[in-house]
Amino acid sequence: MADYKEIKGKTVLSLASDLDNAEGQGEIWFNTTSGDFKTIVKVAGAWATGGNMNTARFGGGGCGTQTATLAFGSNPATANTEKYDGSSWTEVNDLNTSRGYFSGFGTQTAGAAVGGPPAQDITEEFDGTNWTESGDLNNGRGYSSSAGTQTAGINFMGHDGSARAYTETYNGSTWTEVNDLNAAGYTTAGFGTQTSAICAAGNRGGNSADVESWDGSSWTEVGNVNTARDQLSGAGASNTSGVVYGGLSSPPATNRNETESWDGTSWTEVANLSTARYYGIAGSMGTSVLAIMAGGTGDTDATEEWTQLQNIKTIAD
Repeated sequence: MADYKEIKGKTVLSLASDLDNAEGQGEIWFNTTSGDFKTIVKVAGAWATGGNMNTARFGGGGCGTQTATLAFGSNPATANTEKYDGSSWTEVNDLNTSRGYFSGFGTQTAGAAVGGPPAQDITEEFDGTNWTESGDLNNGRGYSSSAGTQTAGINFMGHDGSARAYTETYNGSTWTEVNDLNAAGYTTAGFGTQTSAICAAGNRGGNSADVESWDGSSWTEVGNVNTARDQLSGAGASNTSGVVYGGLSSPPATNRNETESWDGTSWTEVANLSTARYYGIAGSMGTSVLAIMAGGTGDTDATEEWTQLQNIKTIAD
């Protein structure tokens, strides 16, 4: 009978204490103190109420983490920028170019805002204090999605009068065209990194449930979300771990509150947003699935915070 090493290609870790949630994802270890085999299992996540924004908004961009989010712009076009510390929002310096229906990526102190309708190619970088214009997109567009960091970003999908399947990567100063998605679309949810990203749902000739996964060189169609919709938000660390939430489905036009969790293979419906809404501001980076939903339908100022809970589990002999 094959043992664990033969199956997995590595031995089981032996440790005097348990791994934490981030270290233990996907691992099995033997706790020498308790004499038990352990692993990490995900349990139901939850949304919690956060602090209200100073300026209610809809259709803006966002980046950062759950406790260090940056929100900027809105529709109608504004330049207003706010930062979030996990409990309250503070107004900071505005964008140089007012706009809405665009996307952001990076962190609160090293973020980027890119594009905007009808076919804007503008990229601005935030250093924690000020916005500075940087290299333009090769294909200007609005309603796109982004992921990654300020020096290793990716922008995909969008609309410049027609739905697009463009993908471009960013090195901190210039954009490079890379392989297109399999299908054109816009107002999708995006999350991950420059080499490991997800593009989910959106408008692809109508509300779509389609999902594509990026491996750093090409897009592959993967499992569909359960609820087709567009103008939804997404957050996650890679193409194997994330959530999508909110959105708009039609006809008839219906605000969505569904949250779906992605494990790299399939989507699972989990706890709903307290308020159904679309085109809010999302923020998530790092190894844990922590998300934020701020603003959205009707220019709300409400914020909700999502945490994917995980528990250490003892494995029976």
